[in-house]
Amino acid sequence: MKTQNQSVSSNKSLDNQEKQKFFFVLGRNPQLSRTEILEFLKARNRTHEEILFDENLLIIQVNAGERFNIQEFGGTIHLGQINFEGEMEKLKNHLNQNEIIPSDKFSYAIHGNLDPQILQDKFKKEHKKASQKHGQKLLEFQGGEKGKNPKADFHIFLHEKDGIIYLGTSTQTYDPTEVKKRDMQKPIRREALAISPRLSKILINLSGAKPHDKLLDPFCGIGSILQEALIKKINVHGIDKEKEATTDAEKNLRWLTQEYNIQTKYTIINEDSRRAPDLQFNAIATETPLGKLLTKKPSDNQAKQLIQNFEAYMIPILKHLKKIKKPSSKIAITFPVIRNLHVDTQKITEKAGLKIYMQPILESRQDQFISRDILVLI
Repeated sequence: MKTQNQSVSSNKSLDNQEKQKFFFVLGRNPQLSRTEILEFLKARNRTHEEILFDENLLIIQVNAGERFNIQEFGGTIHLGQINFEGEMEKLKNHLNQNEIIPSDKFSYAIHGNLDPQILQDKFKKEHKKASQKHGQKLLEFQGGEKGKNPKADFHIFLHEKDGIIYLGTSTQTYDPTEVKKRDMQKPIRREALAISPRLSKILINLSGAKPHDKLLDPFCGIGSILQEALIKKINVHGIDKEKEATTDAEKNLRWLTQEYNIQTKYTIINEDSRRAPDLQFNAIATETPLGKLLTKKPSDNQAKQLIQNFEAYMIPILKHLKKIKKPSSKIAITFPVIRNLHVDTQKITEKAGLKIYMQPILESRQDQFISRDILVLI
């Protein structure tokens, strides 16, 4: 993977305050996952500063007492607090004086670029039966690279950047159990068309939606995004011009609210998104339709025509969405990418009277000829 330079992003000064740092091990699309976390914090006015972003590793500094729930995010695998930062000699002293793993027999995995020998020596000196796991479970990045995400009792962050070493132990690992349950056990599933729960969470967080906000999905389908938003205690409004889709969405959301005892409100309407009601939504999150399901790879000319048709279709819809959202509200949206042909985002946003808040981030898999750009408009 291409290494990212250290960058700083903050919404408030952290000077003269108690601070703490958290590390995040990001999933298959690190740039998208990083942006998701930063937008989540901005939307909640949680003071933060980005300290490091390198490969799929992220460190965020926040005020003391801040907490994270990894299940809030769609793109984070592990997270924990940084317990040490400094140069090598200070690290050696820290390891001599502090226990890293409170167990005598365990397996562990290392996330970061520092030679783990220093930890191996420590565990051996302490007579711990520690087994380092390497690559039993690989993480496949969207560029095709392979990353290590082995199954282990403990996940240790050990990374060096510009002479500074960061050390921490994961306190949370993403648990897909409930997400899979919501996806697999809901009454109606559409594997070929529905967006994944992972991407649904990411889009919701990119939109800036918070608990008790009112979120619109103008292409709601069977309700995948609406479902994850309801779990986050966000009021949702779903629209789809396909009658069967809205009927199925109603069934899924009814099941969800009963299964999880959700009191948050939802509304489903069978209507063209160009006639969505003006409710001045706090946020919009949606997966746009391509128009038809492609079962084989189109030619270059066919792909070009599909993209042009999509652009013409989306401009009036985006114009309407601008009118029915609050002026500062964001639209987290996907645009199709066909045979590496991208939508002319600049052109259609300008014609719709919108601005690009977050430039498109490609979300793709190597075996697909249709991918998506994920972007945020305002």
